[in-house]
Formats: sequence, C-alpha cells, structure tokens
Amino acid sequence: MAAGAGLRMAGTLVKLAARKVFRPKPVGPAGGAPFDAAFDRLLAAPSVAPEIARSTRLTLEANENGWAAAGLRVEPGDEISVIAAGTLWASKALDMHFGPRIGVWLRAGETGAIFKTPGDVASLRVKEGGPLFVVAKPPGEWADEQGRFDPAFPRAGIGGALSICVIVWKNGAAKGLEALARAGDYEGLVTRALAQARNPVSTPEGWTYLWRLGDGEIYRDVKSGESRHIHCRTHQDVGILQFPADFALTDTTRLRWRWKVDKLPCDLPEDIQLTHDYLSIAVEFDNGQDLTYMWSGSLAEGTIFRCPLPYWDKVETHWVLRSDAMELGRWLAEDRPVKADYARAIGAPPARIVRVWLIAVSVFQLGEGICDYADIELVDGERVLKVI
Repeated sequence: MAAGAGLRMAGTLVKLAARKVFRPKPVGPAGGAPFDAAFDRLLAAPSVAPEIARSTRLTLEANENGWAAAGLRVEPGDEISVIAAGTLWASKALDMHFGPRIGVWLRAGETGAIFKTPGDVASLRVKEGGPLFVVAKPPGEWADEQGRFDPAFPRAGIGGALSICVIVWKNGAAKGLEALARAGDYEGLVTRALAQARNPVSTPEGWTYLWRLGDGEIYRDVKSGESRHIHCRTHQDVGILQFPADFALTDTTRLRWRWKVDKLPCDLPEDIQLTHDYLSIAVEFDNGQDLTYMWSGSLAEGTIFRCPLPYWDKVETHWVLRSDAMELGRWLAEDRPVKADYARAIGAPPARIVRVWLIAVSVFQLGEGICDYADIELVDGERVLKVI
C-alpha cells in the first residue's frame, strides 16, 4: 500500500472511531425474553388463534454453525409472516452491527432454494414445501443456492442473537395480521408487518435481486405516463438488482444512463470494509467480473479500486465516477466506453456483457442512500438494448 493511501486509511479509521463514540446509532427492536413474551401473548389471543395454521418462535445465535429446524412444515403456496428482532454484532467497539433486515434466511426442505426476508417484518408466499429451516447470517457467505456455507469464509467473529416468529396463516397474511394488530403490538413490529402485507414493494419489472444477497425492498418502479425510472432507498441494508443483458463487448459498446443521487449512505472513503457503503450502477461480464460505476462521498473522481470485501475482492472493481457534492440532487447523464474502461480498470476484456446491476449498500455505517435511475441502455452502433 502506498504511504499516502495508508495515511488516508488511518485518518478514516480515526474519524470512524470518533463518530462511533459520539454518535452511536440505535440498535432497533430488542429480541430475547420481551419479544418472546409479547408474541406468546399475541398469538394466543382469541381473535388471532383461529387465523393461524401453524406458528413457531425460535432464537438464532450468531455463532451457530448451521441451519436450525424451525419446527414446522410449509407447503407450496402457503402465506407466511416472519417477524424478527435483535442484533448481530461484528464489533461492539466500533458499533458495527446488523439486524434481521439482512440476517434472516429460510429454506423449505434440505435441498430447497434459500430465500431472505426483505425486512425485519415480511409476508411472502412459499414456493417450495418441506420442513422449514432458518439461519441468522450476514449476506455473501453462500457456496450455492441451497444454503451450503462457503468454507473460504468461516462463520466467526459475529456475536448476538435474533428472535424470530414465523406464522403460517389459514386465510392469508393480511387478514391474519389484521387480527394480530387488533390484539396488540410489540415495538411497532406488528403495525409495520400489516402495512407491508397490505402494500408490498414489488421488484421493478424485468429485474431480479441477486440471490447471494437476497430479496429486498430497496428498489421500486416509478411510472408517470410513458416515462419510467427506478427509485432506490437503502437504509441499514444491502441489495443488488440485476437485469439480463446478453450483449457483445466491442470497442464501440457503451453504457448510457441518467441518475439523480439525493443522499449518499457514507461521507468517508469507501475503499475499506468498515466504510464500504455506496450507490452504483454496474456491468457484469461473461468471465464473472463486474465493473461498477459509483458515486463517492469523498474519493476523487477517477479513483479505481478493487472491492475491499471478502469474495467480492475477487470479482468486483469500483470506478468513482462522481463525487462532487454540488451535483447531488441533479439529474446527470453518463456515457461510458465499457471495453476501454474494463481494460483500464481490470485488464484484458472478455467477450460479452451478461447483466446490468444496480447496487446499494448501507450496512456498515448504517446510514441512508437515496437515488433514482433512468434511461439505462447498452448501445453499439445501431444495436440498442433498452434496460429501462
């Protein structure tokens, strides 16, 4: 590491430590005995019990090595609600923690596909049947979509626990949660669960969340007449939205888009793990690499760096495209020569583009990022792939 980069990193860590001392962030609803007592009472209420097909409560410790049996079975098409509270700690000294918004994963059966709740409260329809398994973990440790842990990333260094209530409803989540809300609440979780069930956030049309990080409620379609854009709001979470794009990479291939960034999730240099919160648009290639154009809170425009996170350090490269705070809140148009950028940032270019990504990260500093994307397209001569 160059001396200048080392000094900048040291300065970033000093600022970070000072902020954690003087500006601690709230943890969120507490798990443990208060959560358990509240939901024991709520689920047993005379108006609620008839709506429940099956339910379970369990505590997930951060240091558990595998999936925990939830103690109930789900069938394809079941509507379930998951309500969770508690905190998992990476470092109490640095106030580095995350909650059930990104830490609750489920699987039906031993070989079912894993799925994540998009928030600490979530209602969803189960796609596969079988005994339900649950695990608490940060995103990104998966070896496959069936939930095997990647041995290259041992599950160590995380403390704390999450308290979870899983309910399988007889007559649908909205009706069941209405009854639950009439019976009472616990730190606003039931009220928010009912609001989420009544008005779920749909994933933008044509896009899917990257399975490795799980579904979320970060992105949503915004339509007005014939115009359409994607709105992004991230707060204490992470999500990658992907659009399929089978597109040859040539000397004249360009990625074009417009974006308006209203708020950045971090104002410190994002090139270390503890401050790696950012907003970006990325291109994934057929060799598994991705190049992501980001808006930085403090790094100079034109800065290029490899992702500082485990796993991602092998596949992802960041290019700081914007960092001028005076341009926040403005719609800006971008036009990038993808092959030339790849050659400069990574090396010998591959043959094809396979996906376009939108990335939002706010898990490290627990801040908020807000932006909008429009008119995303891949262009090569007369060929145009309209993404949005």
